[in-house]
Amino acid sequence: MTGFGVDPDALRGAVNKLKGIRQQAMDLRRGASRVQPGELTADDPYTAEARRKIQERATGENGSLTMVAKALADKLTEKIDAYEATLREYSAADDHATVGHRNVDRQA
Repeated sequence: MTGFGVDPDALRGAVNKLKGIRQQAMDLRRGASRVQPGELTADDPYTAEARRKIQERATGENGSLTMVAKALADKLTEKIDAYEATLREYSAADDHATVGHRNVDRQA
């Protein structure tokens, strides 16, 4: 027999693990959006600039922890959707094969 086989139970398990990891990434993103350098308490221009830079690094648009966590969650969502589509296709093919097998048995 040629082609690939699908272990639906293993794939469902992998999907569940990916969903857990995605949830962790989303939690990390939410946490990163609240990062504040509380230890920088001095009220001078240098410390204010340091606070701003740390906040920007955690929550800014480019390369921040927030954006990296979002990108990870988005990529995981893509994979989860693809694996779930594979499971649906496999289930539909399995259903068709079962119906075809019953029709052959009835004709025999």
